[in-house]
Amino acid sequence: MIDVRVLLLATVAWLAALAAIALAAQRERLPRALPRHPLVLALSLGVYASSWTYYGGVGFAQRHGLVFLAVYLGPTLACIAAPLLWSRVLRITREQRLSSLADLLAFRFQSPAAGAIVAAFSVIASVPYIAQQFRATEQSVRVLSGPGHEEAVGATFCALLALFTAFFGARPSAEQGREDGLSTAVAFESAAKLVVLAVVGLVAVLGAFGGAGGLTAWLRAHAAEVEALGRPVRDDSGWTSMLVISFAAAFLLPRQWHMAFATGAGVRALATAAWAFPLFLLALNLPVLPVLWAGTRLAPAEPADSYVLLVPQLLGQRWLALAAFIGGISAASAMAMVTAVALANMSATHLLLPLARRTLRRNVYARVLWLRRGLLTAILVGGWLFHRAQSHHGLLVESGIVSFVAFAQFLPGLFAVLFWERATRAGFLAGLLAGIAAWTAMCLAPLLPEVSGIDPGWLQLLLRGGADAAGVGGVAAPAAPADTWSLPTFVSLVVNCGTLGLVSLLRPPAREEREAARLCRRREIGPSVERATVAPSVSALEERLARLLGREAAGVEVTRARLELDIRSDETRPTELHALQERLHRNLSPLVGPVLARAVAEARAPAEGAGARGALTEELRWLERRLASGETRLVGAAKELDLLRRWLRSVLAQLPLGVCAVGPDGAVSLVNRRLEALVGVEERDLVGAPLDRLPAPFAELFARAATAASAGDAGADEIEAPVAGRVRALRVHRAALDPIDARAASGGVVLLVEDRTERRALEAELAHRDRLAQLGRLAAGVAHEIGNPLTGIACVAQNLRAEAESDEIRARAGLIVGEAARIEAILRSLLEHSRTGAVPSPGEIPRARVGRVPLAQVIAEAERLIRLDRAAPRIRVEQDCPESLVVIGERRELVQVFVNLLANARDASEDGATVAVRGRIEAGQIVVEVEDHGSGIPEELLAVVLEPFVTTKRDPSGTGLGLPLSRSIVQDHGGTLALRSAVGQGTTVIVRLPLADAGAGEGRRGHEAEP
Repeated sequence: MIDVRVLLLATVAWLAALAAIALAAQRERLPRALPRHPLVLALSLGVYASSWTYYGGVGFAQRHGLVFLAVYLGPTLACIAAPLLWSRVLRITREQRLSSLADLLAFRFQSPAAGAIVAAFSVIASVPYIAQQFRATEQSVRVLSGPGHEEAVGATFCALLALFTAFFGARPSAEQGREDGLSTAVAFESAAKLVVLAVVGLVAVLGAFGGAGGLTAWLRAHAAEVEALGRPVRDDSGWTSMLVISFAAAFLLPRQWHMAFATGAGVRALATAAWAFPLFLLALNLPVLPVLWAGTRLAPAEPADSYVLLVPQLLGQRWLALAAFIGGISAASAMAMVTAVALANMSATHLLLPLARRTLRRNVYARVLWLRRGLLTAILVGGWLFHRAQSHHGLLVESGIVSFVAFAQFLPGLFAVLFWERATRAGFLAGLLAGIAAWTAMCLAPLLPEVSGIDPGWLQLLLRGGADAAGVGGVAAPAAPADTWSLPTFVSLVVNCGTLGLVSLLRPPAREEREAARLCRRREIGPSVERATVAPSVSALEERLARLLGREAAGVEVTRARLELDIRSDETRPTELHALQERLHRNLSPLVGPVLARAVAEARAPAEGAGARGALTEELRWLERRLASGETRLVGAAKELDLLRRWLRSVLAQLPLGVCAVGPDGAVSLVNRRLEALVGVEERDLVGAPLDRLPAPFAELFARAATAASAGDAGADEIEAPVAGRVRALRVHRAALDPIDARAASGGVVLLVEDRTERRALEAELAHRDRLAQLGRLAAGVAHEIGNPLTGIACVAQNLRAEAESDEIRARAGLIVGEAARIEAILRSLLEHSRTGAVPSPGEIPRARVGRVPLAQVIAEAERLIRLDRAAPRIRVEQDCPESLVVIGERRELVQVFVNLLANARDASEDGATVAVRGRIEAGQIVVEVEDHGSGIPEELLAVVLEPFVTTKRDPSGTGLGLPLSRSIVQDHGGTLALRSAVGQGTTVIVRLPLADAGAGEGRRGHEAEP
């Protein structure tokens, strides 16, 4: 025997170790990846193996043979069906923030009554199962230390469990998410009981039989008993029904649901658990038969439920017996803790909170937290009290089987959620209540001490099952006993399914049920905005929420939902408000339950202004939002249509024209990227907004165009509007759309916004070049008319200088010749310059004079040309350009560049000012700087001054084309043009051109260089 104080100390030490592990995981003292590893989920699902499995599996195998394997093959089948069942459930619970089975069923059938009934029945069905854990713990104490102390150990165990679960199982709402502490502790417990049970099985084979050879010899000597183990399977004595209820229990038991779907496990972890969890169960079952045979040989008169403890003790392995006791504590504590946490959350959200709304208005998070802690403590204490009140007879597994049959009643409802949209609220409730009634009569009543007015004779038939037949060596033969679960399982499920199907077919589901069914099955996108009740504003939604949670908590929740969706506090668009309500519902579901959260989040009246005119627009926007978010997985033709929609959206987004579709309600329903850039507002702020909320001048322009288009006046308007700090020339085309839905009187209006700024610049440049061509032709005529008499004057002067005898006359004649030459040079420069940009006549082949051009000569010629304007300020040009600065280019165009730059510098300077022109070679390039000390360019114009029609000149002479043309010519020569300026300090224009290589002769445009 082992002293009871040692057992009590081991219990306290083990639970303290679990608390340390949970605390370390919760505070991230363990490696961050460990608690979130997929294998941790698989091991935490091992909470399925309670004391029934740990202790009672051996007794179950003794009485019912290989039927005990069905308890583990059922979850294996459930894991095989994980892509069909578990993955769908995980998707729904994550999208809708549903933390329990009651949440899911209440959401699908839109019924608070459904959630309340599921929660209440789950508590009732789980209490006997929790009581089984305390019974197993006290029986293990009795086996190891004798009778007399087991009640004290049981009470201590219950108190420690309540403290541990209250601290780690009920957490503040603000921290809800992954339950790393509880999951890690449960996974550690599962690993511990697996290791201990494996060692017990190994010691049983070695100690009782001397090894595998001795076990084989013993089995040959007891062939009848071995053959009898498989007879219940061959006769299907409970095999099929056990497969069904264990299949359901694998994910419908509160503890299983909580660990699989409510602890934050992801799709990857669930996929890993689908194969790792069955392997865990297989390893856990391998020692069952060796322990059964060892116990039969060593202590045939003792109950088989105690063999896991008795075999090590009879073999003199007290340390292993103590370890086996700790393994049993692990199995019992994990089941009780997780079940209590799941039931407390379920009961709080569906039983107590709907009745205690007023109590939540102050400090809602703390009150819900302590309410759940109180509930889970009450559940654990209730299980212990039920155990104390129950008369203990029969196998240890019987209470677990009763719970298995109970939770199988939720299987028809879950299948309806996942696969049958026609199922109704009335059908589900009627079927569930019918199944509960059958279960109560056939399973729960026999567990109660006495039921007044009921003859226990027929109830005992379910427990007795038949006469036990004694086998060789005292082994109870498993052939005769009938199971106690097949008939209750068959009757309750048939009644449940039949009632659900029949009542559901009597009348169609309500609108809200159809919408919830579509969300669960994900076949359609809904609900529509037209049918949904939407709050008129964010403040109205917060005000309604404050009536339940109080103003502080309401503000916190609304702000969190707004930030998650990036919605402004002054939002009034129905689609955005609907999305905000849905997010609030999802965020509040873990706190107050999905039904109460939806009742709070939804408005009681449709949104203001949401009439028939805007119904189609809002529905289209809702569909677009859902499809764009990727929340809806489409298949078949719907998927192909969505691909077409995405392609058309891509085409629309890349159009160079701005597109704005206005719905029948006058709100913007669609825009593309180009319109976003023109208007300066993002799509998320444009779509759904009325036209009058657009920035000026687009609000008035678009409203006028939409009104004209609705009246049948298709056409276009032109305006000049500031876009990104510069004036743009825009043309707005308008057209009315045909209605595509019978509910809409009109289809709205489409507006196409064309940016004509560049085109106008091109037209102005062509006109400017045409004027230059006309000036060139005029200059040619003037030069010809002036040139002829000038030639005569020059000839006479030259003759006079040659024939005159007086030095004075020769000097004056020379002066006449020099001035005539200067006049001729001026005329030639003017003529050459005027030909720049000339448009060739039809049939004329243009030929650019490309060659080596010294920049010093170009700048000197430009200086001579600007001095011809007598009305302009007189400036002094300081040129510092070496003759080595030679480029390959077209001389006339380069002269045009520096004429523009020097003219701008002159116009910005005072009379008599100095303009410096400096040239140098830098990094293989020619750098020429034209610097003035004039008025400078304002900072807001500096970034756009190189664009067409942007000018700083106040007089009408400034066209805004000089700098753009100069930059174009410089870029055409392979260079760059940039500005540096400060108001009041002057401007410096920096021209960079490629340096001509020695001997380079090819022109930049492919023409032959001219000498």
